Amino acid sequence: MADNIQPVETVAARVELAGPGWQLRTEISVPKGPTTVAELLPMTHSFTDAMVGAIGKGIEEQGEKISCKKGCGACCRQLVPVAEVEARHIRDVVDALPEERRTEIEARFARARQILAAKGLLDRLLRPEGWDDGEGRVLGMRYFEAGIPCPFLEEESCSIYAERPNACREYLVTSPAENCSRPTADTVRVAKVPIKMWTALARFDRVPPAQRFIRWVPLITAPEWARAHPGEPSARPGPELVRELFEHLTERGHPRAQTWGGPVG
Repeated sequence: MADNIQPVETVAARVELAGPGWQLRTEISVPKGPTTVAELLPMTHSFTDAMVGAIGKGIEEQGEKISCKKGCGACCRQLVPVAEVEARHIRDVVDALPEERRTEIEARFARARQILAAKGLLDRLLRPEGWDDGEGRVLGMRYFEAGIPCPFLEEESCSIYAERPNACREYLVTSPAENCSRPTADTVRVAKVPIKMWTALARFDRVPPAQRFIRWVPLITAPEWARAHPGEPSARPGPELVRELFEHLTERGHPRAQTWGGPVG
């Protein structure tokens, strides 16, 4: 039966991005036929890693150094936003674990929910569309102060590193790693990543598409949210999806991207 499986026809696209002190030129490959946003996730992970690598290289060429490393898990206690498609992917990652391991991870999510509820944070985190201006920052600090580790954090390292969300991939600091456990505006220097893949993915879920608010899900509630919202957008031609993704990625004054042979953004 394996001999009857037809290879997926793909299309290659050249992408160029540049910002102050960094430049990225790469090529991506996407299915030509019907494709879902979920099927683009591996490509977005690879692209984000390449972009962050280019930014990190530019930072080091200017005399600074990225201090993030294995075993430094302070940032894994932050409030992490994920796009709806990423929330469903996290659910799938958990569901694919062996039973004993899955039960352990699900218990960690449940404990986190109990802590959030006890501290009066859960209801607000589940309804970010109702936040007042500046409330997100306040809730983020209260969340960090609660000290809730990501359910995937083990020995201060990510146990699903290859599958971690784009927001995690996009977070870099150049200040000493030990400062991250007690962050302030003066002690933690976050590297500027001028374009965010996770928000580009989240923009697929705007209803109506032109509205300002970007829908997202806290990672800590992702599996539960995904099981309550199993529906996914219908498939569309791969090149069409990627073109729209890069339009989202380069909205509002972000660096221009070159893809499919023409300018985007």
